[in-house]
Amino acid sequence: MRNPLTIIGAALLTLLVLGCGAAGVLETSGAPRWACPIPTPLPWGTAGPVKEVITHTRPITDGGDWDELIYFAEWEREYPNAGGPPFPSPTPYARVGTNYILGQRIEVGPLHVTVNAQAGPVVTGYPGIPDGTRQLDYIDLTWVNRALVAIPIAYPERVRLRAVKTPGGAVVSDATWAYSKAAQEIAGGAALPELIPPGTSTVRVPVLAPVGVPETVELIFIGNPAASYPMPSSTPVAGLTITPDAPLATRTPTPTGNPLLQDRTPQFISVQWTATTWVPPGGEACGDPGALTDWGNDVGSAWGEPVLVGGPPPPPGASRLVQVALAQVGKRYVWGSKGPTTFDCSGLASWSYAQIGIGIPNGSRSQFAGMTSVDAGAIQPGDLIFFAIDSPTRIDHVGMLADVNGDGAWDLIHAASPALGVRVDYGVFTSAYYQPKIRGFRSAR
Repeated sequence: MRNPLTIIGAALLTLLVLGCGAAGVLETSGAPRWACPIPTPLPWGTAGPVKEVITHTRPITDGGDWDELIYFAEWEREYPNAGGPPFPSPTPYARVGTNYILGQRIEVGPLHVTVNAQAGPVVTGYPGIPDGTRQLDYIDLTWVNRALVAIPIAYPERVRLRAVKTPGGAVVSDATWAYSKAAQEIAGGAALPELIPPGTSTVRVPVLAPVGVPETVELIFIGNPAASYPMPSSTPVAGLTITPDAPLATRTPTPTGNPLLQDRTPQFISVQWTATTWVPPGGEACGDPGALTDWGNDVGSAWGEPVLVGGPPPPPGASRLVQVALAQVGKRYVWGSKGPTTFDCSGLASWSYAQIGIGIPNGSRSQFAGMTSVDAGAIQPGDLIFFAIDSPTRIDHVGMLADVNGDGAWDLIHAASPALGVRVDYGVFTSAYYQPKIRGFRSAR
């Protein structure tokens, strides 16, 4: 097992590298979101319902009173107070949060970005890399910068290939697969630009990773509520009000935070694109990469986990690690799965730690045996709790501890079972089911 201090030191070094010169680099004051357009409006004109009936009075000798039928204009049923047709088309649903699908166009502040990834050639004949052990993968980004100025970006720090599906079907994850000099030399391309120009532009980022198919790509933004870019002047649509995302509730949990696993300044917003599918509740999968629009931002038509940019600081214990684990709530449980779209119990723990650059063993029993033991009175948010569910002594389940609802009690974030998926069980120490089955606690501290 690696020395925990070495692991933590490496993680802190990563954060320091990301923090150096972070101001002005890919800053955003807005949370990530995606909106699906519909290709045609709801039925309108004579093909749609009657909007209004106007009764006109006239003499009986002229035929008597008559009713004039008024029909909806194009787009008017979607936005009755807009004063005119919006462009692009209205959005029936939107997704907010930090987890998306490869090929989707995401809006973050003044930027829209579409992310794709593809496998390249297996590396042979390059000094220092054993033949057949590494592959050149390509991360393709298409930017739409709506600002009037170029936006700085350091691609080696801001773009990561976070997961690869190996030829055997396993998904492996790492925090270090990024653009490098070796990747550039093997790809044979020029150095990457340092600015995202106004308008539309494309960039291909070569990355060296294990042999397999790219599974998850991560793009790291700096959340700064004061970030501002000069934008083209525009005329607001009369009568249209955009409802902002609902603010997250403030909480003040009792347990002391774990500073070694926290990342508060600056606020990193890690947006991930994964090779998967997503269908909105009660809807159908969207065949469009996403609308270049500010529409569809109301919470009544959006799903996901809102991201708070700025505002009150995170409560004690709301470390980046805990935030990562909570963001997986609702995903499916699949035995043996290590993320990022499905998890088993130990897979959720190891994958969540990997997202902050800390490697821990795979498997609940290996984690219990290989991580640092901690007493019940010294546990901190992000530490792991182990159970013997099916036998009195055999470790067969693991979860993460945090005070999720702010009541001062420890809650359990875990991939519970195939029936329940990833969820939070509150008050684990007072649970009649879980409390008798607790067998110990482990930490990466």
